[in-house]
Amino acid sequence: MRHRLAAPVALAAAVAAFAGVFALTGSLLWSPLLATATALGLYLMVDDRTAAKIDSDSYADDANARVDEALRVLRGIERLSRDVGHPEARRALQDACRYVPELFDRVRDRSPDSLYSTAAQVGGHLRSLDGVIRQYLDIQRQPVLYHDPERLQRDGEVAFRRFADFALDSVRLVNQGEIAQYTANLDTVAPPSLPDLGR
Repeated sequence: MRHRLAAPVALAAAVAAFAGVFALTGSLLWSPLLATATALGLYLMVDDRTAAKIDSDSYADDANARVDEALRVLRGIERLSRDVGHPEARRALQDACRYVPELFDRVRDRSPDSLYSTAAQVGGHLRSLDGVIRQYLDIQRQPVLYHDPERLQRDGEVAFRRFADFALDSVRLVNQGEIAQYTANLDTVAPPSLPDLGR
């Protein structure tokens, strides 16, 4: 994490170098040149990451930003779900709110290279779900304003359950590789039976 200090330290060193050289020489030519060289040298010493590491860090930062954005939408859905009157629909939304963070955690641990795409895809679904739940709650509050409000609400409840099932299936999909390893480990946990040598 010391690479995060590189820019502020380099900037502070540049200012100090500029002020020091200008105070000693009074030159507006040498002061900025030496300040720039000092800042660049110090920056490269503090941030000693390779180009590949910089790309990896950048990807991780972008992926985590996507996850944070998706989780913000999810927290809003969780708050709205408390107002859903139908118990099964509310339970489906609560299930989804439990499975999605678990999905992100497991993808981050087991397949970090796909975290960005997972967060982008799930985030898109969550934004759609947010729109559906808001409309559902309006129908629930004022059914007289809608044609066939019962059908509209049933459609919303089906959508809530489908999303919860999608989130759970996604977690299970991430687990499939782990289960293969688990099964292989089960076969090697206990040594094979040894013959009884006392006979």
